[in-house]
Amino acid sequence: MPTILIDARSMADTKGGGVSRAASYWLTDVTGRQTARYVCVTTGRRPSAKVQNFCAEHNFEYHHFKIPNKLWTLLTLFNLTSLQRYGLKKFGEIDTILLPNIGFTGPLTAPYHLLLHDCSFAIEPRWFKWKMRLWHRLLPVKNLIKKAERVHCVSEQTKNDARRLYDLNPEKLSLTHPMNQGLNDSPEKKPAWLPATTERFVLLMGGADPRKNIYTALKAVSLYNIHQPDRPLIPVVLGGEPHNPFGDCPLPSVIAPHHIADSELIYLYKHAQALLYPSWYEGYGLPLQEIQSYNKLCVASTAGALPETAPPGTIFCHPAKPHEWLMALNLLGTE
Repeated sequence: MPTILIDARSMADTKGGGVSRAASYWLTDVTGRQTARYVCVTTGRRPSAKVQNFCAEHNFEYHHFKIPNKLWTLLTLFNLTSLQRYGLKKFGEIDTILLPNIGFTGPLTAPYHLLLHDCSFAIEPRWFKWKMRLWHRLLPVKNLIKKAERVHCVSEQTKNDARRLYDLNPEKLSLTHPMNQGLNDSPEKKPAWLPATTERFVLLMGGADPRKNIYTALKAVSLYNIHQPDRPLIPVVLGGEPHNPFGDCPLPSVIAPHHIADSELIYLYKHAQALLYPSWYEGYGLPLQEIQSYNKLCVASTAGALPETAPPGTIFCHPAKPHEWLMALNLLGTE
């Protein structure tokens, strides 16, 4: 039976958000196609309960390499260690490696499959803070992508971007949609941080991420509330406090903590009036897929992969035109 090593660190990342969930969805799909000995590996000061639960559900082995992540990064940068070398010591010969995200792995000689979420870091570095830009520069992104046996792309947009940016052979690129697998089956829990008075609210993702462009959504909600003063909408922002470069739009009433539990996310999905997603660029747009089963109004940007991947019934608006988003919000009616 082949031994397949899984770099599960992206699933252990509490700030991973959609990337972490997409990684688990992809792994569930890929590992279900082949019988093998699957071994998940994480690094850091302590094991990940989330990865432990995932492994228990799928009958995988779980091994935690107790080393600080920053030290791991330095060691792999200088080729002093690698996931494969660690795996060889602990489990013997590794037949294949699964990488659910780009990360510091060290040298890999075994064939590996890589899940590519998007190429935003290469398309527009200014979307990221200087620490992330440095991180992207240190990461051997081009090497990891070009040397992969297969690159699994979450959309045609990502596939075409990867092919154009890294001059890849189309035959090594495959399309995979990390569809929601089980989030909606989990119990819901009302977040303790959500004020009791928050009845009519809309969800906005990626508050601190300039790429998510939530200013357009905030402006639209502000205009909506001017026209509907008796039935205002409260923006609930996930992913950090937004930076408003224009200063003419009030900050949202509710800003979620940086990490929320899946049960809290389900509550927000079930009780939100709408999900607004005015991103400048997306490789997939997982929240749109996750909320669709709750029959909510979804409004998405015309940019990136969203017109390709968004579920049926999604309304598309230009990411720089708040009045279009206002028109979409008016469809909420007077329920």
